[in-house]
Amino acid sequence: MNSKSLSASFVLGALVLAGALLQPFGEDAAARPDGDGNIVGTWRVQLNPRVCATGAPVPPFSLLLSFAQGGTLTEAINSPAFLPGQRSVGLGVWSHTHGRTYKAIWDGFIQFDSPPPGTGKRGVQRLNWDFELNDDHLTIDATSQFLDINGNVLANTCATGTATRIEVPQDQN
Repeated sequence: MNSKSLSASFVLGALVLAGALLQPFGEDAAARPDGDGNIVGTWRVQLNPRVCATGAPVPPFSLLLSFAQGGTLTEAINSPAFLPGQRSVGLGVWSHTHGRTYKAIWDGFIQFDSPPPGTGKRGVQRLNWDFELNDDHLTIDATSQFLDINGNVLANTCATGTATRIEVPQDQN
């Protein structure tokens, strides 16, 4: 093989590899909606938690959820259950289940125990949510587990909620 054909083979191989790398990994159908709508974007969420076993309400709170193309999610929580700096942002994944429904699971680290009389313990909050999309609104059915640093379940919560997509306002001119 001469140097010209070796160079051409190298260039062709590099182009094929670059094309493969630029394709979405496996055409991730789990992260794409089926039918109308799309969950990708940032949402303002109002959550109404309760103790799963008793149904006793827990104070409502707000949070932000960002769903990225490809199936990752980022969450920032504003729950009165946590002291400032006590809980990290949440990171996880989401997928399309069918029609206008989606699922997500993510973790947020609880950095330190709450001082007495608080009950928060250092560990992880693991959230598992189901969403139904209706235009720019979501309805939410949620559960979460609080785990200590050894992975033992300390508490479970359930919740319902709603979310509205954050959008750039259109000019009124």
